[in-house]
Amino acid sequence: MAPLLDFTKYDKRDRGVVVGPELAAELRRLANLFLISGLTLLLFLVRALAEALTVTFIPRPAYVVWGVVMLTGWAMSYVYGIFVTFNARRWVWFALCAIPFTCVPTAVAYAWIRRQEIERDVLGENSTPAGRQKRGGRRTRR
Repeated sequence: MAPLLDFTKYDKRDRGVVVGPELAAELRRLANLFLISGLTLLLFLVRALAEALTVTFIPRPAYVVWGVVMLTGWAMSYVYGIFVTFNARRWVWFALCAIPFTCVPTAVAYAWIRRQEIERDVLGENSTPAGRQKRGGRRTRR
């Protein structure tokens, strides 16, 4: 039985799919946008949960730092989301990122969806292996 995280089975000389410099730059921007806005969204959701459950064991200075980090993440998601969607010429996503109340979830959704679009374009539509049912898994009883 192979270990759970056996990465030695992959060819170390295989560099994967090579993309052009423009697409590599867009993928880098998408990864940064997803990281910034995803962490900010997570902080917002945990803060909302803490407020809803009226958590009292968190000290007040921690709440202040938490708020400053959330505000900074929101501002970064707002500015960087507008920058990324403007460079990609995605005008509907740009409009949604320009609305202050929707910029963080929109940035997360855009980064995720656009990365999947690029992955499908680069790897092709059928890049995943067939599921168990398609390979003749369980059979129906009669």
